[in-house]
Amino acid sequence: MTVLVIGGSGFLGTELIRQTARAGHAAVATYATRPGTASHAAWYPLDLRDPGRVDAVMAEVGADLVVNASSATPTGR
Repeated sequence: MTVLVIGGSGFLGTELIRQTARAGHAAVATYATRPGTASHAAWYPLDLRDPGRVDAVMAEVGADLVVNASSATPTGR
């Protein structure tokens, strides 16, 4: 099973990646500014405000499970 963790570089995302790998599943993660330190995950840059990029990552990864652990907040407000 492939698990996509959106917001994988944060505190919660890092733990989800760790648990995914521990369970023997493939971990794929996204980041907004820089990838996390988990070496057992494939990393993709992702801005959730860009629907085209979201679609592209989802299509490329083909995850069986997607977890949104991002803490994205609107900017400029």
